[in-house]
Amino acid sequence: MINCIAIDRDYNALTELKTQIEKIPFLSLRGTFTSPMEANGLLARRGADLVFADPDMEPINGVDFVRSMITKPLVVFVTNSKGYAVEAYNEGVLDYILKPVTLDRLVRVANKAYQLIMPAERDTSVSVPATAASPYLFVKVDNRMQRFNTEDILFIEGCSDYARVYTSGARPALVSLNLKHIEKKLPPGTFCRVHRSYIVSLNRIDSIERKRIRIGDRLIPVGDSYYPMLLHAIDAAVPA
Repeated sequence: MINCIAIDRDYNALTELKTQIEKIPFLSLRGTFTSPMEANGLLARRGADLVFADPDMEPINGVDFVRSMITKPLVVFVTNSKGYAVEAYNEGVLDYILKPVTLDRLVRVANKAYQLIMPAERDTSVSVPATAASPYLFVKVDNRMQRFNTEDILFIEGCSDYARVYTSGARPALVSLNLKHIEKKLPPGTFCRVHRSYIVSLNRIDSIERKRIRIGDRLIPVGDSYYPMLLHAIDAAVPA
């Protein structure tokens, strides 16, 4: 997960940017600010890996704000003007987005940040022993608690407040949990959320082509904003 903040003195633009950021699942918005001075405390505590900011700010502009940072998160300028572009790139700003911000443009820059930030996090992460993960998933099916062997699960499909668990050699089971809660119960490193409606078992993927996963005779779509997480999960799952 990438922690980020947004800074814009235009409240309406800030609200719109907040809405777009919250649609990207691997971005965690830690705060929104109308002045760079308001954000200084959080940045000093290394509370953000990524900063979205309009360079046309007060009491200092975005370029001077980047120069003043003691810690150096990645910075993306989001602005109506092209006037700061040269200085921005000279200061190492990650990207320069012109308003109005579209979701596809924001996803592209978020993916770029992901590729830069996540490998560093992976190298310094604490390994979790394999024995810490349960090989079973207990969930409510009809009026009983059903046990699923996680090795048998092919993928899970979200259906509003319910989900269908697909396993090898059995009909899908409709369980009384939504996808978000099931995701928390699954062993880390073996399953990956690839779409707002799908979680797949990494060990069961037969192929990936054109952002579609094949598991047996089923094709499962991969959402644009989930694709970097899938690549990261596959890379982490490959033995060194």
